[in-house]
Amino acid sequence: MLLVSAAIVSLPTASESSDRIASFYKAHGQLIVIQQVLGAIALVPLTAFILSLRPNRWLRPALVVFAAVELVTNVVPLVILAAADRATSLTLVEDLADSALFAATAVLVVAATLAEPVWLRAVAVLVAGTCALRAILAPLGVSALDALAPLAFVALILLLSIRVLAGAGGGRVRPAEDPA
Repeated sequence: MLLVSAAIVSLPTASESSDRIASFYKAHGQLIVIQQVLGAIALVPLTAFILSLRPNRWLRPALVVFAAVELVTNVVPLVILAAADRATSLTLVEDLADSALFAATAVLVVAATLAEPVWLRAVAVLVAGTCALRAILAPLGVSALDALAPLAFVALILLLSIRVLAGAGGGRVRPAEDPA
């Protein structure tokens, strides 16, 4: 669901002309609304999954920040649709929120894997590094990690999901039942 909502339409950045931004939002308004609603809905199962992982002191705070920033990135395009005359300045806000989302993703990835084996934490650090670089480079106009960072995040979530389903860790530790 995360990939589908992200792939529906690629929003313009503040580096584009104000005419281009305004015409884009005018031409793609319905798709933008659908994309943002799906993005917000996708947050629900992701949050449930993250909360099913072994808890640690950083997991919930990282998840709260991630969810809050994700919701901001969903709301700003909707505000742009409603206030087309302020599209250029709001697009800059969207760009910064998008970078904040990738920074929050980097923190969440590390927090979500603190109780995992070293090899998985190493993979998480690579994913976090990719997301952090994306957060830093995107406002500078470098788009090399625009596709790689979200795919790396989804791949890590998939890997964690497989581990949880296989019972190889990642899930909450439950006390053994007393047979008596």
